[in-house]
Amino acid sequence: MSRHLLREIVRQLRESGGSGVVAVVLVFVATLLAGTLVGVRSWVVTELLSTDKPATVTVTLPSIAVGNALVEELRTRFPSADPAVLAPAEVRAELASWFPDIAGALAAVPDDGFPSLLIVQVARRDEETLASWLSQRSGGGLAAGSRQWREPLQRALAGALAGGLALTLTLLVGCCIVVLLVVRLMVLAHADEIEIMRLIGAREREIRVPYLVSGATLAGLGSLFGIASLSLLDTFSHSSFLPVHLPGDAFLVLALIGPVVGIVGALFGLAALPREP
Repeated sequence: MSRHLLREIVRQLRESGGSGVVAVVLVFVATLLAGTLVGVRSWVVTELLSTDKPATVTVTLPSIAVGNALVEELRTRFPSADPAVLAPAEVRAELASWFPDIAGALAAVPDDGFPSLLIVQVARRDEETLASWLSQRSGGGLAAGSRQWREPLQRALAGALAGGLALTLTLLVGCCIVVLLVVRLMVLAHADEIEIMRLIGAREREIRVPYLVSGATLAGLGSLFGIASLSLLDTFSHSSFLPVHLPGDAFLVLALIGPVVGIVGALFGLAALPREP
């Protein structure tokens, strides 16, 4: 990159002022939003909706004895199933591990305040058959199957992705418009300089390229800050409950979105630049 080109780009970035900051912020928010949605979707699909993971069917039991009898029948009827009977005390301990903030209140509840449960893990293809079979057995009541929450979760995930995509596109279009206005104002402000450059033999490429690079840089900074934030969030999520993990190719796509949007905005902004006579 020539010294003149670098100097011109730095000057344009400085002159962009508050409008340039707005462009950076818009792309930063769009990148962070899109990356978070992609990361959460990746986690949900891999951990909760994967067809490779077993389904779970839970049955309330009137007694441990009924549960043990159902387990024996299950092992004969569904050899691949993995049943487990939880006594009331075990159910309380499990709930306390899920919700440690109310562990003290759970400890005060007597054992007869909790049901005995039969929890069966089975292949997805057998879930419906198993649920139907258990619902017909006497002595137990079908509490829940994982299919009951998977379908609403899939719909909620699709809705969240659609809404997030619409908001992300709106932010990117906003950034494109801001870059367009910034470049157009700079072109108009530097009209005399551009004419002088043409008179001394400057090529159109040498005049236009700094504006394109400046637009790409403004939006690219937003992508850079967004990716840095997503990297921290991705690292933090490995040691916390945050279900965010981005695939490597997602970082590359997010890194390219900003510069592309900036170049598109700059190209439209350069429409204010009169052609060389």
